[in-house]
Amino acid sequence: MRVNLKYVLLLGVVAFVIFWYFWGWSRTPKGQPTLISLTPSNLDQFKHEFNNSADRTRLILLLSPT
Repeated sequence: MRVNLKYVLLLGVVAFVIFWYFWGWSRTPKGQPTLISLTPSNLDQFKHEFNNSADRTRLILLLSPT
């Protein structure tokens, strides 16, 4: 029983590390603005930035939990 608990804990730690690596923080390459989450309070700022960069390639990524 004790060995099984060690494997479960190890699996939990590995899962946490993988989660943190991919979704734990927002980091971007140098020279690129940081990533932000859209909220109703910053939507106007997003629209302004998006429309001002019409001469460059733009990408919007929409992730949904469902």
